[in-house]
Amino acid sequence: MKIGVLSNTLVPTALPTLPERVFEIFNGVDIILHAGDICDLQVLQQLEPVAQTYAVYGEQDNQLVRKYLQATQRLEFANRAIGLIHGHGAWEGNLIQRARYLFDRKAQLECLYTYVLSGFTDVHAIVFGHSREPYMKMHDGVLLFNPGSVAQLPGQPASVGILEIGANTIKGRIVPLQEY
Repeated sequence: MKIGVLSNTLVPTALPTLPERVFEIFNGVDIILHAGDICDLQVLQQLEPVAQTYAVYGEQDNQLVRKYLQATQRLEFANRAIGLIHGHGAWEGNLIQRARYLFDRKAQLECLYTYVLSGFTDVHAIVFGHSREPYMKMHDGVLLFNPGSVAQLPGQPASVGILEIGANTIKGRIVPLQEY
């Protein structure tokens, strides 16, 4: 099973529409997972004809988007459980803690990883967004997978992800949107 993964599309706030390259990369996927910061339900409507799409909301999503989506989902595909979360609650806390994260990106990211892991039990992978940085690493037997951001940031290329689920495995890869 092949799953297309994206996050932080930010349409129309940062992008007028989804880049055509997203549809090229997702051609042939069985499922699409969107990890939040969609901003416009039109994004999900564009993805649905490609493959069945599951999504959660992020902090950039308005009340209309939040009306239709949950903050988290636990999904099962091919006998593999996947948690889906944006991750925007990770950096909430007292003022001193939040100020520390402003100056320590490593601590900020470690807090995000801990937060998304704490949101799910008994999953094989967790798909998340929020940081806008691609990330793929095993944490105590759970694959943490952030596809990066479709909306490009300075110094950070836009990207999506692909998860492939086998009989006993989940493998991921990050795919840059810009062709080289």
